[in-house]
Amino acid sequence: MTKFLAPLYALLLAGLLALGSAQAQSTLTIGTVAEASDLDPRITYDVYSYQRMYAIMEPLLIFDTDLSYQPRLATSWEFAEDGRSITFQLREGVEFHHGRPFTAEDVKYTFDWMLNPDNPAANPALYEDITNVEILDDTTVRFDLTGDNAFILNSIARLHIVPADLGENEDFGSAPVGTGPFVFESWARDDRMVLTANPDYWGGAPKVDRVEFRPIIEDTTRLIALESGEIDLYYGQPVRSELDNLEANDAIDVQRVDGLGHQYVAFNTEHPELGDARVRQAISHLIPREGIVERILEGVGSVGTGPIAPSSVYFEPEAETYPYDPERAAELLEEAGVDQLSVRLHTNENPVRPLMAEILQFEAQQIGVEIEIIVEEFGAFIDRLLDSTDYDLFLIGWSGNVDPNYAMYELFHSTGGSNFTAYGNPELDALLDEGRRLPPGSEESIATYKEAQRVLMDDAPFAFINHSEEVALSRASVEGWEAHPYSSATFANLHLVEITD
Repeated sequence: MTKFLAPLYALLLAGLLALGSAQAQSTLTIGTVAEASDLDPRITYDVYSYQRMYAIMEPLLIFDTDLSYQPRLATSWEFAEDGRSITFQLREGVEFHHGRPFTAEDVKYTFDWMLNPDNPAANPALYEDITNVEILDDTTVRFDLTGDNAFILNSIARLHIVPADLGENEDFGSAPVGTGPFVFESWARDDRMVLTANPDYWGGAPKVDRVEFRPIIEDTTRLIALESGEIDLYYGQPVRSELDNLEANDAIDVQRVDGLGHQYVAFNTEHPELGDARVRQAISHLIPREGIVERILEGVGSVGTGPIAPSSVYFEPEAETYPYDPERAAELLEEAGVDQLSVRLHTNENPVRPLMAEILQFEAQQIGVEIEIIVEEFGAFIDRLLDSTDYDLFLIGWSGNVDPNYAMYELFHSTGGSNFTAYGNPELDALLDEGRRLPPGSEESIATYKEAQRVLMDDAPFAFINHSEEVALSRASVEGWEAHPYSSATFANLHLVEITD
């Protein structure tokens, strides 16, 4: 090689190496049903935010797909013999994305923040059993307990740890920092959220270099994006009529698991007419649940019967379920002395929910009840529920019912953190308080929650529509992803997912 060609060759080789490096960068693109509302785990309620959050931040322990506990930021935990404390051994050698070591101080900060009544914590009742968080050393922390919540580990598993030195930043929810396998990079709302691989992740470097979460609200558009390769996977709300074809398509993998949630219509019990249980019962009788599951959901999921799924040992088959019965609905309105009723129903742009609302609107018109449907962007809808009582009815879903306490307390106890209906019943409060204190799975616990369901369903603060079934779709080139019954946690192991071609 002449001395004139050598520099040219060196430049060409450097260019080829740079091109090869760029081509080696892998991106996993995830389509989501809705945009996230916020990424601060202390104040966030919705599934879509938590799905993104699990890739960035971590709790002390997580639920595996069989709902058993798996270590995360804690490597082990042990209850005291009297059940009045639990001690966590924390994982060593873990760093937050901004370079500071994770320690017991961060655990104490996060839970103390949740327990401070001056803070706008989401679901604070989940943690009220914790009386004190004591730092024993940098890697050991003890939670002192009242012993009044037998499901406290489930609650602890839901809360991601916030770094103590950044938790007061006003923008934390829009630019979070965690210990997870991916680092937050950017967020263009209603377009995409970009995360980059954390090469120093304690669980091993992720198998992809970059993750993009893209909200694609319309189901058909999302499916087309998957089939064309524009996105690699998505979770929830398939085009149900296409499921048979998708399951026969070698290019697409379909996973289906029983879910832990339901969709429902809720009633603002402070409304003059809706405060009467007979009016709520009447509207519940107007929902053709079988038809909705068969035609709107096309067989994905099952008919809604209450807050606890029929597959659970806690399910009470004797509780009222309000089958479709317009004649009985009219009778109940007459008994309540309601001649005319005009109400607003708020929901979000999730494609099936406006359809469900329209069916209820049509059925209600047949007996003289007028329902105005208002469809909002998901974040604005959640803000409405959190910040006001400016609604008569609302249609939404609830997920994550890993235990009967979570399925009922937050929504229906008079002090529940997600009780947006102003519903309260002292008899139910007493049952739910008692249920939390009893050993999970015991005869006494099961009997208590069955009685609670009978009381609740007589009052009918919700009209349950369907129990969920979770459907996960991915291109065949995606490996390492397992559908999760707890939809919030479906991306808890995103660092194990890879694209094979």
